[in-house]
Amino acid sequence: MIRFTKLLQSQAKAIYLIFVLIALLGIFAYNSLPSGVYPELSFPRITAIAEVGNLAPEEVALTVTRPLEEATNQVYGVERVRSKTARGSTELSIEFQPTTNMQQALQQLEAKTNEVRSTLPSGVNLTVERVTPAIFPVLSYNFTTDTLAQTDLYTITQYQILPRLTRVAGVARVNLQGGNISEVEVQVDPNRLQSYGLNLSQVADTVQRSTQNQAVGKLDSNYQQNLLVTSGQPIDASALTGIVVTMKGAGKPVFLQDLAQVSLGETDPIQIVSAKGKRGLTLNIFRQPNSNVVAVTEAVQQEIKSLEKSLPPGVQITKAYDESGLVVDAIANVRDAIAIGIVLIIIVLYVFLREWRSTVIASITIPLSALAAFGVLSFVGQSLNLMSLGGLAVAIGLVIDDAIVVIENIDRQLQRGLNPSAAVAAAMAELTEPVISSTITTVAVFVPLGLLSGVAGQFFTSLTITLTAAVVFSLLLALTLTPLLGAKWLRSNSNHSTPKLLVKLDNAYTRLLRFVFGKVRWVGAIALFLLAVGAVLFTQLGSDFLPAFDEGSYIIDYLAPPGTSLTETDLLAHQLEEIIAKTPEITTWTRRTGAENGLFATQPNKGDIVVVLKSADQRQRKVFDIIEEQRQDISAKLPQLNIDFHQILQDELNDLSGAASPVEVRIFGEDPTILRNLGEQVQFRIEKISGLVDLASSGGVILAQLDMHVNPTQAVQLGLTASEVAQQVQDGLFGRVATQIRQGDRLVDVRVHLLDTVRRDPQQLNQIPIVGTNGATLPLSAVATIKPTTGEEAILRENQQRYVSFTAGVEKRDLGSMVQDINKKLAGLKLPQGYILSVGGLIASQQASFSQLLLVMSLGVLLVYLVLVLQFRDLLQPLVIFTTIPLALLGVILGLWITQTPLNVSSFMGIILLVGLVVKNGIILLEYTNRLRSEGQSVESALIEAGRVRLRPILMTTLCTILGLLPLALGLGAGAELQKPLAIAVIGGLSLSTIFTLIFVPIVFRLVCRLRPE
Repeated sequence: MIRFTKLLQSQAKAIYLIFVLIALLGIFAYNSLPSGVYPELSFPRITAIAEVGNLAPEEVALTVTRPLEEATNQVYGVERVRSKTARGSTELSIEFQPTTNMQQALQQLEAKTNEVRSTLPSGVNLTVERVTPAIFPVLSYNFTTDTLAQTDLYTITQYQILPRLTRVAGVARVNLQGGNISEVEVQVDPNRLQSYGLNLSQVADTVQRSTQNQAVGKLDSNYQQNLLVTSGQPIDASALTGIVVTMKGAGKPVFLQDLAQVSLGETDPIQIVSAKGKRGLTLNIFRQPNSNVVAVTEAVQQEIKSLEKSLPPGVQITKAYDESGLVVDAIANVRDAIAIGIVLIIIVLYVFLREWRSTVIASITIPLSALAAFGVLSFVGQSLNLMSLGGLAVAIGLVIDDAIVVIENIDRQLQRGLNPSAAVAAAMAELTEPVISSTITTVAVFVPLGLLSGVAGQFFTSLTITLTAAVVFSLLLALTLTPLLGAKWLRSNSNHSTPKLLVKLDNAYTRLLRFVFGKVRWVGAIALFLLAVGAVLFTQLGSDFLPAFDEGSYIIDYLAPPGTSLTETDLLAHQLEEIIAKTPEITTWTRRTGAENGLFATQPNKGDIVVVLKSADQRQRKVFDIIEEQRQDISAKLPQLNIDFHQILQDELNDLSGAASPVEVRIFGEDPTILRNLGEQVQFRIEKISGLVDLASSGGVILAQLDMHVNPTQAVQLGLTASEVAQQVQDGLFGRVATQIRQGDRLVDVRVHLLDTVRRDPQQLNQIPIVGTNGATLPLSAVATIKPTTGEEAILRENQQRYVSFTAGVEKRDLGSMVQDINKKLAGLKLPQGYILSVGGLIASQQASFSQLLLVMSLGVLLVYLVLVLQFRDLLQPLVIFTTIPLALLGVILGLWITQTPLNVSSFMGIILLVGLVVKNGIILLEYTNRLRSEGQSVESALIEAGRVRLRPILMTTLCTILGLLPLALGLGAGAELQKPLAIAVIGGLSLSTIFTLIFVPIVFRLVCRLRPE
């Protein structure tokens, strides 16, 4: 070791330069790292959405859903296929095995769906896309106007603004929701049709043929080739009125204006958007994977400012949602927590060392380790997010441990009268092995985390990379830079006196050890009693998946009764907005009807409201309190609406992981009637459970509809088939796009349909004229029977088995106890043979993560044990140190119980980290004990002397770790709640484990030595 110390000193300048370069690279990496709220997440899921007009759910399930399900099941790696079939659409969620290459899976899935595309109904629109965070917007803008027509606002947004924003660096795509689309309406009078013996299809066909542009030939003239083109495409709606539809009598033409009203109008709306109650539209901006959320947002904002100058007066642009605000606030809060932790650590160092040079030398470890961690993050392709910065915040108290132990020992050697170089050599000879071993134990517990999959695995991988990088680099600093600076800056001072408080503490600890050596049974009894108390308290802890935090925004999903029209849902949603507007903490909101956040097939009776609150320092209440108040108010005033509250990012995470709600109860079976009856029983049993909120059912809901049955005999008399009769009715009600007119460089659809007064009047449905091939005309009632009937609103299937589900949220209690209550309520439910009930949602993700974390912790303990065996060259001494682990868990349980924090993935990670931390103090203590024994001291005297010498570094490292985590444990600021349970677990466990290490480990070690004198 003396040679190593001399080598360091001979290459001091090179070593200084290396660390300066590492620091510069770290600064560069920090400035270039992308930032986001969460790490870049990858999910083994693909969504396929098929839209097929207005077919009934039963027809869609038969002709679209089933072929797609059969095709997707042939793709390698598929674990589960869920489908939701509604009117005119089906949505498939395909989940793969966690290890699946999702890019290859997407290609295979697209190939399989293309194989069956020809068997699907004509006109089906199929979208297949990977489920990634990119399907959710990071920025949204609302566009409204007081002076322009809504169609003009849509045209400006669609053709002027959207293309410009799409070209912004980092933007993947821009999606427009809402707005009124211009359309030329040809409203045909059915009476006039009947008088001329025409049907609507003939009118539409004539309009189409009369407005075509096509090349009809080529002519060579004057050495040039001229293309002969017919120009029939009109440039305005009035040009359509002169189209000759047919001839009457002796060659008298019948013009389109004789049959129909031609005007510039709007398409029938399928979705409605409003901004703070004002009709408008929304642009959603989606970022590219691995892009910087803050940079993309700033670039889009600059482009918006540039666009505003060229827009016509009256266009109002307001920001609807901005994820970057949360990113900036959350990262700033974690940085503040790190800064506060550093200040507290420096204070502790100075109080114990009473020498500013030693304090500075030890403190240098913190920024250098942090910069090195940023470099590693950049190298492995991670980002600055709550988890990676949280890992750094956790590491702040750990990275200084090795430097503290080294610098404290150098200081002790200097007090013995050694010169700085000799003191450094003596300290390094004494500490190199235990310092390396103690650091490796901290890192070893994280090695098995590679086995952790799902959201939890990806979340905490980012934290682990940062923490591990910082801790490993701190070991390198403690073995190189710290001794170099110690030899250069510190001075020999044999007259330097230890503070009186520390002397008293040393003496008190020595007396305590002598006392407990004579009260072994009492100490053992107290330890067993404490463990029993811990076991009892553990049963009182709640459990959750991931901790929730105040995002400052949330989504209200609302669902009107089945079959509610878009217009009626719009009226109900407007009343919902009036209730929201009364909340003083709200800055803005955006309401969508017939559309929602993410990639989903949305029905007209469904929508959501994105609510943005004032910043946390401008409001007194947390988002959870505001949601609770609004939930009660809406339930009282609009009981016909099913509502569901989610914070935006939490909602997106749930959707991405396939568990849209905390609680989901599903009943599987084949008979829809039996499923509905069982669903009613389930709802009755669970709806009054305390804390269960936003209960909603899916599947098995009856929907009113009209059934048209064509009489084939009557249809044949007109020379028509049943499908041709249905086509005439469809053309009359939905209309048919016959052609397009040119407006500048854009084309506008021309839709031919019956008069609005006819097609929107249920009383006139039976009077729609059906024109035969022979020119005869009969009312619809003469060839078809229309009667009210019922159908299913949606058909839910999993692996081609039908089911109904109930989803709900949890308020003011933990998820684990809620699921226990649900299981108790459903325990007595008798299911027919072949029917299965399951309780899932986030609880399934929680249970899977807990099982994996238990495995990770077990493997981590084994690795730590292996490291200790290598260090002590003994099988029993590591077990002596391990006796503190159960007692450390008592501290975790006490910390969680006192703070009313549930056991979740974050606190579980704290327990895993704790396993590596609690053995560090034991290593330093027993290693020095063994050294003293080898010099001839008795076991008892060696333990007392080792305890006295190691008391100060143990207390310093423990206090630094605890104070470094304290800002996180307080959970101050946006996003801090994610690491709060981890910090509480570590603080509670480390506090008690340190006490037990100093008292219990010496006692157990003494007993082991008596049982094995050799």
